[in-house]
Amino acid sequence: MPALDRLGARLKAAGARQERLLVLYLTLGDPLTDSLEFAVAAVAAGADVLELGLPTPGTRPRGADIALSFDRARQCPPGRLWELVRELRAGLPDTPLLSLVYPQTVADLGVDRLLELNAESDVDGLVLTDPDGRLTAGQVAAAGLSAVPLVTPGTDAARRRRLEDTARHLTYQALAERTGARLDPAQVGRSAGAAALGATKPFLAGFGIRDEHDIRAASAYAAGVVIGSELYRGLAAAEPATRMPWTRSAVRRWKAATVLSGTDLPRSGHAR
Repeated sequence: MPALDRLGARLKAAGARQERLLVLYLTLGDPLTDSLEFAVAAVAAGADVLELGLPTPGTRPRGADIALSFDRARQCPPGRLWELVRELRAGLPDTPLLSLVYPQTVADLGVDRLLELNAESDVDGLVLTDPDGRLTAGQVAAAGLSAVPLVTPGTDAARRRRLEDTARHLTYQALAERTGARLDPAQVGRSAGAAALGATKPFLAGFGIRDEHDIRAASAYAAGVVIGSELYRGLAAAEPATRMPWTRSAVRRWKAATVLSGTDLPRSGHAR
């Protein structure tokens, strides 16, 4: 069991500062981001939490940019993935780490082994894209980890409440059907606002958040925002020598947009 409640502490601290969590998604083993130096630089620039994609053999994400990232990472030996997680934990002892778990991730590794590897690596929680599947929030909690169930658009109120009840700290609200979707800030704000209606727990907003305008629109309702596809689009377009400076600059902009101004009053009590 993790010795520290890093995720809960980071969530509380962000609320006290009237800002939202910036969650940065990284695919383990992708050569564009496959270094402790990269992760440390991103955290130093303002990333509050790292969400880690696990490119197991059968996992095929639907979003185009993340799917390409998984394809690049498949050359990484499977055992190396968990070495990378342990390196991240050693280099970033205070940063919450969340593993992104697809149904095929569970099928490839098995429930027991997946939980064991995450617990041994001192991961803080699991984002469950199929929270009603083989791996349940109860099993995640029993392993000493925080379950972060994915809530998709159109989820009915009863199921949403049940998923919120299974989450220790947060749920993950998808604003679109897949990662990398093209939404404008007005759509982001409407989707996040709809998710906040009747919410009983804070949530992270993701799927379709691309820039500081989207972040500000979501931050009126969400406890945090997740950026992944936009990171990988920018890295793929940048020259190798400029990728690190581009990342530092982008993360600083994204984090600055999570800080509420005096006129940006939270529109949901569960965003705090």
